[in-house]
Amino acid sequence: MKLRRRGPGQIDGLEKGERVLAAAAGPDGEVVATTHRLRLRDTAVEWSRVETASWDGDAELLVVTEVPDARGRRARHRVALESPQRLVDVVREQVTQSVIISRHIAVDGRRGVRVTGRRTAADEIVWTAAVDSGLDLRDPETKARVDAAVALVRNEVE
Repeated sequence: MKLRRRGPGQIDGLEKGERVLAAAAGPDGEVVATTHRLRLRDTAVEWSRVETASWDGDAELLVVTEVPDARGRRARHRVALESPQRLVDVVREQVTQSVIISRHIAVDGRRGVRVTGRRTAADEIVWTAAVDSGLDLRDPETKARVDAAVALVRNEVE
């Protein structure tokens, strides 16, 4: 996705109300953080879809991991940046700001499920549940406990 600037702080393709917060250049193009998403060289990831983001200063890489999809796979983006300036701080702030609740609930000893609610740009809440390794969701009793844990956390917010 090629990002075209129209003027200072303006980029083509922004939604109504979306603003540019920070940008940084890299060998593969510009990376832009807006109020709604992180725009990378060939994709855009809404803040509510970002599970983690970190800066590797030695390698000069921004590493962004998305929340798992329905099959449990996490997309990972590694973007080289020559001079990140404010971008890394803005990314960290936006990811943190999107999380409204995150709780680990034990369902079998110490093993359990991490339930996270994130606010979207449309002001909706999207939920993810990451089950600890060793828990088998094919077991009806375990699945029922995980579902109850998810409901418990959701009820704190909704």
